[in-house]
Amino acid sequence: MNNTIGKRLIMEHKAHSKYDKSGVYQLTCPDCKMTYTGQTGRPFKTRFKEHMRDFKHNNRRSTFTQHLENGHTIGKMEQIMKIIYIARKGRMLNTLESFYIYKETKAENQINDKLTAKRNEILKTIIQHNP
Repeated sequence: MNNTIGKRLIMEHKAHSKYDKSGVYQLTCPDCKMTYTGQTGRPFKTRFKEHMRDFKHNNRRSTFTQHLENGHTIGKMEQIMKIIYIARKGRMLNTLESFYIYKETKAENQINDKLTAKRNEILKTIIQHNP
């Protein structure tokens, strides 16, 4: 019988990996430590694989991939991907992504397009009171 306790435990462990969830994430360039903030409604590992595929095939789909064209390297998912917030796609996810893009842009540590960090007094106030 294929339904052993060991197999069930392995399946349970894999199903609860943080990389199997969706939400807001940051990728950190291993060479210059600049960050790219993004969101995904799919599993984080799926989105990371898309960034990897773009890197390998010299596609310019993401700002992170464009940054790596400057001779920078890409690391393993566990080394460069930070899960910031786990959530489903929606307004909350959009707001959280905007907040982290804004925060990193103000710290001059952001790879994302600077135009995505629009002036926002609410986010500015939050960052000032919770650095």
